[in-house]
Amino acid sequence: MKPGRRKDSRRPPRYRRRGPDRRPIHVRWTDPLRRAHGRTKRRLLWPWRHIRLVAGLTAPVIVGMTSLRKRLGVQPTVALPLASLVPLAVIVATPSRSRVRYIAAGAAYMWLFAVSWEMPADDTRAQRRRLRLDYPIRLDTLIGGGVPPGLRLQRALRDTQRVTLLDKVVTVIYGSWFLPHALLGYVALRHHEYLPRAAGRLSAAYHLTIPFYWIVPTAPPWWAAEHGGRMDRDLQRVVRRVVSDVLDRKPPPPGESPGNPWGSMPSDHIASAAITAMALWEVGVLYGVFGWAYVAGAAFAVVYLGEHYVTDVLAGLAIAAAIELAEPHVTPIVRRVAHAVE
Repeated sequence: MKPGRRKDSRRPPRYRRRGPDRRPIHVRWTDPLRRAHGRTKRRLLWPWRHIRLVAGLTAPVIVGMTSLRKRLGVQPTVALPLASLVPLAVIVATPSRSRVRYIAAGAAYMWLFAVSWEMPADDTRAQRRRLRLDYPIRLDTLIGGGVPPGLRLQRALRDTQRVTLLDKVVTVIYGSWFLPHALLGYVALRHHEYLPRAAGRLSAAYHLTIPFYWIVPTAPPWWAAEHGGRMDRDLQRVVRRVVSDVLDRKPPPPGESPGNPWGSMPSDHIASAAITAMALWEVGVLYGVFGWAYVAGAAFAVVYLGEHYVTDVLAGLAIAAAIELAEPHVTPIVRRVAHAVE
């Protein structure tokens, strides 16, 4: 017997049949999860319909309690973990590998994002004490050569006496934040097999911005100018004037916006648009050109309108790039977890 054969015969049978397992170690660690899933599924085969029923009833209860958290006196530190259970409950309650599950899970994740974005501002006083105003202005001042680009754009292009066509067009572009979701709906209807990956990337683009809103609350340019007295109060929130002009009513007095007025850094709008453009580029060059043209238009819109700094835009692009780079390493683990849930 050859030495190599003798050495190989001491290896496990699986090694002799398939060769060495060259998968990354973080992927091999999920093997016990797959085996445990099989055992658990066999044991819970009969009561699984009851588990689905409980999950289906639990999701709306948590949604209602989270929506009424201020009236019920539920703290954000308690409401956020409970709200995070809603997408999992929806997944368990819906049929496996179906459009219903994908659509319901996507809606649950977007609801979770909206709620997670609002919660940091529940305690207004505590958030005001931690609010950052100056660091993005300093960074944008360096980028703009002594003047923040948003302020420079408004001084050069905006008419202080009336609402221009440019103001309206840019506001429409800013209001088209739902475009990535519309494209995701198209994928769900026409290319069902690509939906899990596309939805996962888009959800990651949104949810990776959430920790920044909790840890580093940052005021947008319009708030820093109106309430903080920064940038000589010259920068205005153009969207407010455009909406008032279209509805033919007087502009409301400067005030805080509903929800979380301090969720500026990073821009989830740009992060979601960029990750969508990356996906469109994989489909075809023309689709990619359209996607990146929208990213450029949205970036100009959020800066010109005073909703975001250029620093916020760059941070959103960085999050999209991080998702693109991390996806090959994270996907095997996500697939194993998804298989366990299925």
